[in-house]
Amino acid sequence: MKDNHVDYEINQATMAIRCARHLEYQSHIIETGKSCYSAMTSLQLLDYACKMGGSTYKGRQDSVRFKFSFYSKIPILVNQNEEIIMFPTHSPTHIDNIWISLEHFDKAFEHAEREKAIVRFTNGEQITVMCSLKTLSKQHQRASALMLQELHFPRKRMVMRMQ
Repeated sequence: MKDNHVDYEINQATMAIRCARHLEYQSHIIETGKSCYSAMTSLQLLDYACKMGGSTYKGRQDSVRFKFSFYSKIPILVNQNEEIIMFPTHSPTHIDNIWISLEHFDKAFEHAEREKAIVRFTNGEQITVMCSLKTLSKQHQRASALMLQELHFPRKRMVMRMQ
């Protein structure tokens, strides 16, 4: 029997998730006003949250690939009912990857060091990410396109693509 226990659920307060680089914990979660750690990887947390929202991580990923033709660093509609969209800074399995919540993202700035950027959240908190400002901006644009398509202007009827 599979164990469905999860020690953290992604929610509307989740601002970012990154690798914890710790012996006991896999993920470091930054929420509004606090941070915590999880024994689960960011992908495990995302998959669980996607399942709670009616799909799987893979299902959400495949849907975005199909609709937008994004093939790497795909933003994920984690939970459509709660309007939670997260986007990665790197490949989801990369150790420097950070999943950032679109809702909490405010602005990105150049960092003094090359190939780093600073992310400012809507509550004023900031984190440094190990990717260029250009990459971060592209990821933000992709997540914004996903938000507009899926949450603000959903299709009125089903459209099938024939190949």
